Amino acid sequence: MAVDNSSPAGLRREPKQERSRRMVLAIEQAARKILLETGSEALTTTSLELVSGVPKASIYQYFPSLDAVKAEVFRHEIKQHFEHWSARLESQWNAMSLADGLAMIVDSAINLQAALIDLDADFYQSHSGYFGVWTAYDSYSDQHDAGADLLKEFFARHYPTMSSADLDLRAHAMGRAVEQTSYHILRDNPDYRHQPLLRDLLLSMALSFFSPSLI
Repeated sequence: MAVDNSSPAGLRREPKQERSRRMVLAIEQAARKILLETGSEALTTTSLELVSGVPKASIYQYFPSLDAVKAEVFRHEIKQHFEHWSARLESQWNAMSLADGLAMIVDSAINLQAALIDLDADFYQSHSGYFGVWTAYDSYSDQHDAGADLLKEFFARHYPTMSSADLDLRAHAMGRAVEQTSYHILRDNPDYRHQPLLRDLLLSMALSFFSPSLI
């Protein structure tokens, strides 16, 4: 299956009035419920109308296609994930050890990827270049390389004598390795998320980017 790195189609237009915002939210929530409870094939304009209570004509006013509805569900899922993650980051990040910080990164990757696979594995695979953890965090932060900069600053705090170039490479390599490895493992078998060994293996891999003399 080809991977599309571009931004999937979303809303035709942003709702301006409170009534319109409630209507769009009802559509998104209904789509999420259908995807999780009955699967992607059950997501139709008819099922959306029944579950959300929003007429088909109004659904089409805001969404050009069912894929556009899915894309908004994915964006909302990602936004909520990183809102919770950022709140924890703000309160704990500065005091974390290297292992604890990397464990937080690993947990985030597993949880977000599993949640998106649960919504629609095929849609996620088609747009994994756009909705992947690394790109998703940049989009959430509205900043290019936000994830890399975060990791680089974290590593610099633990290794203040390490060169900027080495910090930058470690941030990109470790971040991408955790993202891609967790994605492919969970895509192949989503049930692996329930095995503590997956977290242990990913954390060991993340720590391996620091030689024993550094840890």
